[in-house]
Amino acid sequence: MSNDNWIPFFFFGIVITLTISIVLWAARYSRKRTEEFVRIAQQLGFSFLGDKWPGPVLAPAHKTCVIQRTRGKFHNVMMGSSGGLAVTLSDYTYRMGKSTVTLTLTSFTHDQHLPPFELRAENIFDRIGEAFSHRDIDFDSNPDFSRRYFLRSPDEASTRSLFTTGLLSYFEQIPRDKKWHIESSAHTLILYRYVQMIKAAEIPSLLDESSAIARTILSAAR
Repeated sequence: MSNDNWIPFFFFGIVITLTISIVLWAARYSRKRTEEFVRIAQQLGFSFLGDKWPGPVLAPAHKTCVIQRTRGKFHNVMMGSSGGLAVTLSDYTYRMGKSTVTLTLTSFTHDQHLPPFELRAENIFDRIGEAFSHRDIDFDSNPDFSRRYFLRSPDEASTRSLFTTGLLSYFEQIPRDKKWHIESSAHTLILYRYVQMIKAAEIPSLLDESSAIARTILSAAR
């Protein structure tokens, strides 16, 4: 066999080696992250459930949450209390096109009635789409909020009532780099930073920040 005939086998071997290396690295990373989550859960006094969680109870009529729009899986689930609220924290992995996305979600359950809504940082595609769809709920009283955030809801009237001037001003004070994505459905508030898997060491601060936002929203609803 000539030297040229070995070239395809050589590159095939490289591809196989790289593939195996990536799979092994991913498996080690997953195990390490789970071990870190178990340790953090113990430190926080949370119960660690692993992958054994079906997800939060959501209103089927209004698909305002990423969980309702994707077919993902929950990992590293822990349950407990933060800021006086019942919370479940987990990784959530789903497919977006040809990519795999993993988010770290904080899911707060409560007994108040909130309208279904989705709140996130506004981007250029939202501004272009708004010229045709008119889905973004804006507030003349708080133009900075309206410039920074994209807010939509199937119940615009109730959502406008919830977002008082005080709540709008509160969101205006949140640093832009946080990129919070907040979704309300039934008696559940879901918060995450878009397309971000939070490091295990940052879980305590994530819980503090997300529970503060959840409490502020729930206070506005009283």
